[in-house]
Amino acid sequence: VIILLSASGFIYLSQAFYKNYQKWLLAVVIICLSYNPVKFSILNHPYEYIYYNEFTGGLKGAYLNYETDYYYTGQTEASEWLIEYLKRKNTDSAIVKATFAVDWQFREYPGIKTSYFRNEERSHYDWDYAIITNRYIPVFQLKNNIWPPKNAIHRILVDDVPICIVLKRETKADYLGYMALIEGRYSDAIDFFREALRLNDQDEMIFYNFARALNGAGLFMEADSALDKALEINPDCESVLMYKGDLAAKRDDSQKAKMYFEKLLSVNMKYYEAYVRLSGLIADEDILKARGMLRDCLRLNPRYKPAIIALGDTYRKDDPDIAEKYYRLADTIN
Repeated sequence: VIILLSASGFIYLSQAFYKNYQKWLLAVVIICLSYNPVKFSILNHPYEYIYYNEFTGGLKGAYLNYETDYYYTGQTEASEWLIEYLKRKNTDSAIVKATFAVDWQFREYPGIKTSYFRNEERSHYDWDYAIITNRYIPVFQLKNNIWPPKNAIHRILVDDVPICIVLKRETKADYLGYMALIEGRYSDAIDFFREALRLNDQDEMIFYNFARALNGAGLFMEADSALDKALEINPDCESVLMYKGDLAAKRDDSQKAKMYFEKLLSVNMKYYEAYVRLSGLIADEDILKARGMLRDCLRLNPRYKPAIIALGDTYRKDDPDIAEKYYRLADTIN
């Protein structure tokens, strides 16, 4: 379609300018306008498709505002680099995680086990190397040079913009800490997370899980500090905002709890659990607002059972019949 529209435009312009000098002038204008796209394409093959025009500021200007390597092409180059790197290190077995499937790139290397993971959950998995594109990286981390992280051993650059990186894991203490945490071994988890943070203090989820372990061990003030550090790395981290809100609510600090839940919903309006938590905090002072909030949640997800039950709870005192209607509706949802 784009090609047809472009061709139609050229034909129209060539017919509109019927004098020779006008056609030559048109050709000069087109050549001048094509200079930057052609130059970018030649210098940055095979990444021609991520060209942004000069009104945007080129790729550098688009980096913090638009998707760049949205087809994950950089992962192929990163995979090829990692294959050669492992050969130089005489390594024929490793666990490689990636933010998009790289099975095909490593198909001839059976000792290299590949699988997908989410970048923000990288500390939850066992891996030796990771291939991560700049898609879905928080803008705050891009703007403040937190990404790429310090343990990146290779960067794929296009016009000096990092579109993909290769990480080498320096320690698996973060993963071991997470496993200890979910098994309820808080003391072990704390020791592992302390070790992990000595080598990597740029991962908000390590601080988040560290805080969970500290709270489990009764070290509440240190846990709060760890959560604050997590928000310094990523102020929009949904897990941390939710946890901070829950902790504030348990400590009867409803104002602070509201602040965290409201912030969370501004980051992700589909974080349904936050609607239920926030409505519970404001129901006593403004029941209509609480109901409206729960209805907003149900407009986004009509089958979200906790919101239906919470909406029923708001009617339990003044209109038990309506409350019962919502409870019966909730019972129909598995």
